[in-house]
Amino acid sequence: MIFMVSVIPYDVEIQRELTSLRIEEWLRSGLFHFRWWFLLALFFVSIIAWWKLVDKKRLHEISLCTALIIIITLVLDELGEELTLWDYPIDIIPVFPPLTAIDLASLPIIYSLIYQYFGTWKSFLWATFIMATVFCFIFEPILVWGGFYQLLSWKYYYGFPIYSGMAIFIRFVVIKTLAYTEKFKKAQAQQNIQARKNI
Repeated sequence: MIFMVSVIPYDVEIQRELTSLRIEEWLRSGLFHFRWWFLLALFFVSIIAWWKLVDKKRLHEISLCTALIIIITLVLDELGEELTLWDYPIDIIPVFPPLTAIDLASLPIIYSLIYQYFGTWKSFLWATFIMATVFCFIFEPILVWGGFYQLLSWKYYYGFPIYSGMAIFIRFVVIKTLAYTEKFKKAQAQQNIQARKNI
């Protein structure tokens, strides 16, 4: 039997050191500070608000929309941080995902409620463009001012097509998924009726 000595690659070692530094910094200047408590409160308030406002009759549909938003938001935010386009000086937890309260609660809730309340494409597009404008030119500057968000190689207006495009793409995917599901259910029902006739 051959014993192999595992050598940790250099880039993995650097990543481990960076993670360790991030956790130390978070313990020293993030955990239990005002901004940390604010993010934690925002996280829970957002979830409670969503549960109270979501249309329970369409829960599976809105949940699909919300889950897709969470996935895309987490991927884009992690990508932006890795490429040093922006940074989040404070997080609820010191490792992935960044700015947990926004990525896992606030943004998905706002997107899903726009999806829920604006049923036509025209009204949805108007609501989406207004939301993207508010996020880019009001919400993000407030996050920067409050020390929650730091622009590195990024401009506020870069986010407008991303916020808008993400909403449009997700609505399209959810509508197509629901249409496919309905088509499948009808085909199944027809097969069941045919099977009963053949008995």
